[in-house]
Amino acid sequence: RGLAAVFQSVTFRTAGFNTVDFGHLHPATLMSAVALMFIGGSPAGTAGGIKTTTLAVLLLSLRAMVKRRADVELFSRTIAKPDVYRAVAVALISALVLFVGFLLLLMVERGKPFGDLLFEATSAFGTVGLSTGITPQLTAAGKLTITLLMYLGRIGPFSVALLVGESRVAQYAYPEGKVMVG
Repeated sequence: RGLAAVFQSVTFRTAGFNTVDFGHLHPATLMSAVALMFIGGSPAGTAGGIKTTTLAVLLLSLRAMVKRRADVELFSRTIAKPDVYRAVAVALISALVLFVGFLLLLMVERGKPFGDLLFEATSAFGTVGLSTGITPQLTAAGKLTITLLMYLGRIGPFSVALLVGESRVAQYAYPEGKVMVG
């Protein structure tokens, strides 16, 4: 069981190898799998998801905020603000795409378990290829939604990174405004 758990924790991030029946896993295990599939693998590989480096930059940003630091730092280096903004954009847009796809699945797949649909949507978006076993039972609209999530998951984070990539520095600055957050 331990070896299967370690193997599956790696395969959730991209490989799609199935050594256990996901339809019979505990909901907490499925939720952990959903988190791993959303994060995905590292940037130079073929894994889907938001990527491990994006998650790291987000966590480091959170640490900087808690410590009331202006810069995001790691190993005596400062992470450039455009990279931090890009990480936030990739994570938020990816979460929004997954949310909309999952919402569509909930609307067209009446009677299917919430957790199974979330697993299917996240697996498709993360281009993982795993299933709880309900994919053949999906309606045509559900299968189309899953296909669209696969496509967007594959090109989405790359396109977002390019979209919010390097830009020209503005020659002006607006006055700073204060916003109450939280």
